[in-house]
Amino acid sequence: MSSAGVGGAPPPVILVTTGFQDYGDYIGYATSRPVIAAGGLPLILPFLESQTSMQDALDAADGVLLGFGRDLSPRQYGAEPHPKVGAVSDYQDEFELALARMAVERGIPILGICRGLQVLNVAFGGTLYPDRTEYPGGGVDHPGGDLDVWEVVCHATLGYAEMPEHPSHRIDVAPESLLGSLIGSTATVNSYHHQAIRDLGDGIVPVAWAPDGVVEAIEMPRAPGFLLAVQWELQQSWLEDEAFLGLFRSFVDACQPVRA
Repeated sequence: MSSAGVGGAPPPVILVTTGFQDYGDYIGYATSRPVIAAGGLPLILPFLESQTSMQDALDAADGVLLGFGRDLSPRQYGAEPHPKVGAVSDYQDEFELALARMAVERGIPILGICRGLQVLNVAFGGTLYPDRTEYPGGGVDHPGGDLDVWEVVCHATLGYAEMPEHPSHRIDVAPESLLGSLIGSTATVNSYHHQAIRDLGDGIVPVAWAPDGVVEAIEMPRAPGFLLAVQWELQQSWLEDEAFLGLFRSFVDACQPVRA
């Protein structure tokens, strides 16, 4: 694993947002390792309450990784409560939504993973399916949402259990997209989420889809900096497929010149 930047320069600083309530050591371990492997320096952020503190954090950043975590509250996209929505964090929601908008405005490269994709969509006026039962066809053809299996994955990643088989499905990727240039026109991805994009946010473009039509990746062509977000658990899939480490490398490479 590398921690050096281009030409011996310090590695780009990647601010990582993620909830602190769940998954124990997995949070820091899983989000940091691929960033380091790609040549970046990950710094996991606490909740920042003021616009000033968020701007100060972005002043020190070369990139932002919007990580996985709890469900977004339906309140954030104007929806009614749903019985299948898990525990939410209003602090995390408000912080990440504001930070995402600021980072896009400033042209700071952004990579979103799972919840991070949903944060970006909602930050720009989009909405979500609050549960997989609301997906096209009632979600019957979309694997995932099994938190018991996910808990085992977290323990296995830390070396405390045998890795279970991942629920997975094929995705089709827009060939002209950034994602398509990195992984090709199709791939197989893991599937643990139970929320997904319903209505696209302003400027958000879908670039990958599951067979049932659920959006699996987004880009934002009008954003002045690199912006790519995926619905699957990318912090897991890079361990099994070199192509997915390429997403982290492309992101970190885009972060190299930012502060310079």
